[in-house]
Amino acid sequence: MSQATTSAPSVAEVARIVAISNRVIRNLEITECYSRLSHAMQACTGVAANWCTFATWASRQAGSTIRGEDLLKRFERNLGHQASVLAPLQSLYRMLLRKGLFEPDTRLGKVVSEIHTPFDAFEAASEAVAKGNLKVFEEIGREFARFMASVPGDADHDSEEFRKFAEEFRPGPPPEGQDYLKEAFAYYQQQRREADPAIRAAGILLANLKIGLHEQTRLQPQIAAAVDAPLKTVVDLGGRVLRILFPRSREWSEKAQRTAAWLIDWLAAKLQAAAVKITREVVTEAMMVLALPNVVLSLGRNLEAPVPPVFNGELPDALNNIVKEYDPCLPGSSDCGAKDWCNLPQRMHYILHLFRAYAEDNSLFTRPFTEEQVA
Repeated sequence: MSQATTSAPSVAEVARIVAISNRVIRNLEITECYSRLSHAMQACTGVAANWCTFATWASRQAGSTIRGEDLLKRFERNLGHQASVLAPLQSLYRMLLRKGLFEPDTRLGKVVSEIHTPFDAFEAASEAVAKGNLKVFEEIGREFARFMASVPGDADHDSEEFRKFAEEFRPGPPPEGQDYLKEAFAYYQQQRREADPAIRAAGILLANLKIGLHEQTRLQPQIAAAVDAPLKTVVDLGGRVLRILFPRSREWSEKAQRTAAWLIDWLAAKLQAAAVKITREVVTEAMMVLALPNVVLSLGRNLEAPVPPVFNGELPDALNNIVKEYDPCLPGSSDCGAKDWCNLPQRMHYILHLFRAYAEDNSLFTRPFTEEQVA
């Protein structure tokens, strides 16, 4: 059951959320705000899922990485039935997360940030995902709030109100320009007055994809930083282990430092191999999973979901063009799993299938958090 329709968040409210320094709290509020924007858009454009609908669940998924919960989930899968072994670790890890394990502005976070190991990758990934979460919301969340506040539902896409709204977009393609956003909101506005369900669904899908392409182009640096985090944190591990074990080792002779480093090299190598393996798996998996209300999707696998009948007819040329560009599958076939999430065309291929397959899934309009979770 979807939540009751609420008023659209204001531009000022978006700005308030953007200003929150704690990335965990900020992510929670971003996710809730996306949900409210999604419902406000639904009230204007009909039942089809809009971009904010999908952004709600993507932001909720991002929160798992931001809070550092992916490590615990990985341990759960590895240990499986050994619940008695895992239980104390779960309690300890959750306590550390509550104390700010990956939050640099907390006392614990500051201490952890000083002890550099390959497990820094979790913090680096958390930071990169948090930056991406903020970056997208600050720009696109604001535009949805501005759209709902300044453009009446009965205005045409070439009306004075919409022209004034569109004038604020920066010209040019992403990452710096906002042409795709301008086009997307024009499509949304057209659908607010469209009576034909098929035309309306196609127009909303096209708008969603335009925003998706803008968003994914802008997010490229943060996605690469999160996925590459395990590789960037293993540099000079041996030397760092030596300095942690013997803080005054810098004062030793060069020969003594080399000898000591050689003696502990085996420890550093073992730590490095184990840490890189698990962090790479966890970070990659975190970037390649999307939990929706009724299904958990693996973004590296083909999306086994049918195309809704509403898209079976003739599609607008603009939508056909973007499908041809980002869906290389032959007619009647489907293989949209992204092998490399850092690859923009592969991401867009999956996103196209995702937006199309779940365009009419009403479960996406459920609240992303329970009352207890946001209390």
